Amino acid sequence: MAAYIEPIKTALLIFPFLALAISTIFFVYEYRKYGSFLVFRGVVLYSFVFYLLCAYLLVILPLPSREAVAQLTGPSMELSLGASLRHFMEQTVLNIKDPSTYLPAMKQSVFLEPAFNILILIPFGVFLRYLTKLRWYQIVLASFCLSLFFELTQLTGLYFIYPRSYRLFDVNDLLHNTLGGLIGFWLEPLLTFLLPSNEKLAETAYQRGKEVTLVRRLVAFGLDWLFLGGVDILVTLGITIGTGQRTEITNTFWWYLLEVFLYFICIPWLTNGKTLGKAIVKIQVAEVGRKRIRFTALLKRYGILYFFYGGYSHIFQGIAPFLKSENPYLIFISTGLVVFGFLITGIFFLVMVWSFLRRKRQLFYENASKTYVFSTVVPK
Repeated sequence: MAAYIEPIKTALLIFPFLALAISTIFFVYEYRKYGSFLVFRGVVLYSFVFYLLCAYLLVILPLPSREAVAQLTGPSMELSLGASLRHFMEQTVLNIKDPSTYLPAMKQSVFLEPAFNILILIPFGVFLRYLTKLRWYQIVLASFCLSLFFELTQLTGLYFIYPRSYRLFDVNDLLHNTLGGLIGFWLEPLLTFLLPSNEKLAETAYQRGKEVTLVRRLVAFGLDWLFLGGVDILVTLGITIGTGQRTEITNTFWWYLLEVFLYFICIPWLTNGKTLGKAIVKIQVAEVGRKRIRFTALLKRYGILYFFYGGYSHIFQGIAPFLKSENPYLIFISTGLVVFGFLITGIFFLVMVWSFLRRKRQLFYENASKTYVFSTVVPK
């Protein structure tokens, strides 16, 4: 039993990090398709990922040492289909006429091993049928492919990390796993009848996708700056490799202004209100009373937003050296500018937090620029 508990403990330690890694991808997929994010759908998907992680760890753990594996001399493959049934018939203590043998027979490895291989993929069939529209034969194929992946993982010694396989590649496991996936397909209606259908979830998601929530806008904002962060890294690497010297150009105020101007003003002007992040989550900026947004409206909108968001922090970097000046007037003026900057920046973030709490759709910089954001999601 300890051999099965340990992989689950390991999964519990790894899963929060895995969930964090897939959350961005899942957010993008949900907003891209539906324009909204349903917590229930997220819980189901995370449960599916957690199950797959546990199943995978059960296949590979516990990990032996390379030295121990190198000394193994036993067979690495069992290619005789039906061998598990033959071993059961030869070794079982089961006597159909004697009920007292039932429980001892169920404790034998010749029963537990095939039973476990069937059980391990039953949730796979349940999840697939609930989350997708796959038919029974498609789930059989998917179950077989997953089982084959597990078996090849074992056969290759964890992708050739080990000198040979440390677990047996068994074609009977392929049969048992695939059967488990099919059983899961059959059991799904019995296990999920109290849950909303996938079609109902999609309908709800599309209805919510008509509204542009502040969370949805925050996802677009994060994707935009994630992209720009990648651009900064590539530019820094390119200049460093080309000149042989590390550059700080991407940390300057002028580079920040250039990024904001090109990415948040010029590109939306050309695309009529879209950035990469907005296009992914299917939202678009528009100007009140106009079919096409003007350059001046974008300049006002993002000029206000990004001056408060990051502009003043760059200005502060230029003011900071004057705080150490020996001139008392420079110290007084620079200190006043720093305090003023912290004050207006703090007010900006308080206003943004208050807007989120009130779920206010139009923010202050949008009122000033007469712009707004709308959803481009079209239900299918």
